[in-house]
Amino acid sequence: MKNAYALTTWRLRCSAALLAAAVGVSVTAWSGHAGAASDASVDSETAAAPPLPAPDDPPVPTVPDLSALRTALAEFHCAELDVAIGKDQRVAISGLTAGDTDPDSLALLAQDFLTGQRAAVVIEQASPALCEPLTLIGPFRSANAGSATPLSIRFKEAAGTPFEGGQDLVFDIAAPDFPAHLQVDYFTSDGDVIHLLPNPLEVSGRVESGTVRRLGERGAGGRFWSIGPPYGHELIVVIASPTPLFTAPRPEAEAASSYLPALKQALDSAAPATAATARFLKTRAP
Repeated sequence: MKNAYALTTWRLRCSAALLAAAVGVSVTAWSGHAGAASDASVDSETAAAPPLPAPDDPPVPTVPDLSALRTALAEFHCAELDVAIGKDQRVAISGLTAGDTDPDSLALLAQDFLTGQRAAVVIEQASPALCEPLTLIGPFRSANAGSATPLSIRFKEAAGTPFEGGQDLVFDIAAPDFPAHLQVDYFTSDGDVIHLLPNPLEVSGRVESGTVRRLGERGAGGRFWSIGPPYGHELIVVIASPTPLFTAPRPEAEAASSYLPALKQALDSAAPATAATARFLKTRAP
């Protein structure tokens, strides 16, 4: 009779051997499958299309040169026009005119300087009566614009900010590059003109070369003015001449129709160095 312990040990060994053989086959088969997958992965990567090149940076929009268009717009003597590039990169013309300039004609003009691009045009219309003083000073205004130290009017408020009823009219005048006598006229929307300088309290409008003269400030010992009706678009004209334009003082306020012929006569005999400038302003009820 065989030893029971030996038999049991033999059976265990046989079972272990069979199990080992079975496991070995299983592992071999799984390894082979993994290897095949690995090979397939390599083949897939090898056969994959090359990566697409990164897209080029978007083109930077070309900013048009507006200098020629600005020069052309300055020829509209009865207008105060500005041109700029808007946030949408479109050229925009804004401002106001006292003449017969209309948005369509300005848009067509812009096309001649912007290679066919049509500008956005937003302008306000001032009284046509304000065109006449601008026409009279046109040659002196053009000469002033080309000066290295031009005569200019400076408001504290940003360009286009309306003046409200009751607000004091205060502004600075930057003198040209020669000692000058200033004639400062305020043309109202209803056809009058107020002579801000000279005036009964300041009979001399003389300024030194390159200085700044402030008008309308309370407490400075001179005249001051407050905005009142009628409201609308009005005009300040400043003329700087080597000698006073008028030998006798004008009335502090008069009808523009009476003053403009006298102004024309004075400008016809003015010295060649005479310079002029103008600014529109908008007034409204408080």
